[in-house]
Amino acid sequence: MSETRVLLKTETALDNHTLNLRQIVVRLAPMLVVSWTRVYAVVLPGVIGTFDLSLSQAGLFVATIEMGSILSMLVLGVLIERMGAVRVLRFSLPVIAASLLVMTLIPAFGLLLPVLLLLGSGMAWSATGVNMLMAATGEQRVFYLGVLHSAFGAFSVAAPLVAGIVLAWDRWQTYYQMVALITLIIAVLVWKFEKGNGPSLQTDGHLPRTGGVSSSFQAGKTVVSLIGVCLGVFALAGVQGIFATWSYLYVASMYDVGHERATWAPALLWVGILSGRIVLIGLSRRYSARTLLMASSLLPGAALVVERLCSSYWVALASLLVAGVGVSGTYQLGTAWAAERAPECVGTASTAIMTFAWLGIGVWPWVTGVVADHFSFSALIFVMLAGSAMAFMAFSATREN
Repeated sequence: MSETRVLLKTETALDNHTLNLRQIVVRLAPMLVVSWTRVYAVVLPGVIGTFDLSLSQAGLFVATIEMGSILSMLVLGVLIERMGAVRVLRFSLPVIAASLLVMTLIPAFGLLLPVLLLLGSGMAWSATGVNMLMAATGEQRVFYLGVLHSAFGAFSVAAPLVAGIVLAWDRWQTYYQMVALITLIIAVLVWKFEKGNGPSLQTDGHLPRTGGVSSSFQAGKTVVSLIGVCLGVFALAGVQGIFATWSYLYVASMYDVGHERATWAPALLWVGILSGRIVLIGLSRRYSARTLLMASSLLPGAALVVERLCSSYWVALASLLVAGVGVSGTYQLGTAWAAERAPECVGTASTAIMTFAWLGIGVWPWVTGVVADHFSFSALIFVMLAGSAMAFMAFSATREN
């Protein structure tokens, strides 16, 4: 009986868990690193020039990073309940900093690939660690997840603009060296201010697990129950990845504009994502995650169809803004829905969502690069429409809870 009372007190504390300002800032800081590292749309032209890559190989550059994320997430899905989110962050941030520094010094593309795998691992673990910390805030998880992903959107709006300024004056290597330094500073802040080393109740919001076969079986059962949500997130995150990776080159190629004007394409995409995430915080109080995700998955396709019909640089920018709104709920709504469907295993549910999201962000841009190599960027719309349709069907085929 005493153990039952302790568990009930713990669950009540978690449901009422409120973060102070310092906790919020420290937990959001690693997302600055992830967003500023993933400025693929702006840095890819420089990477292509440095290593003399084709579009397919440039897609492989992105896919390799995301493959590192996926492989590491397979391990993390088993370990995160035991390690705790704080330990994950303390490990992953130095890995990102080291990877960024090393990749700027490597002379050959073949030698770059293992470093990209390590970079992807660090980013995935950082994002998942923060996502788990926010998802474990009980009944307030939708609000805190909204804050998290809105902040990520704000960081991502600034990222291509800052990268564009740096690249206008210097090389892509200089930009990533700057991000490596910022990453080390944030790693020190996490070590100093984020308390807890393991899967403590205060940091992770989970009761300690005994692990073993039963824990692994429960994790597998959780993932199976979330397969519809995960497939929808895979597709919608893939649509986001297509725009985030190729929007710069797409606009530059289709409308023959220079570096400064093309840089606005990924920036406006992230303005749309940020705006959508802020709006979704309010809408999520009235509508279910399933309803919002189904509606959101239709927007990118509609936006790009309008852009192709009008065929204008300014309409293209507006379409990217609307497409950003459409993909904005992928992470926060996907994670919230998964946590609602598997409240007894929030860490595993959150990890599953992030794994499928990273998989989508890796696979879909690579496929788009291969298609663009053969048919030019005019074929991007067909890949993107396939992703939007898959997301809509997966979400609509999944029950509420």
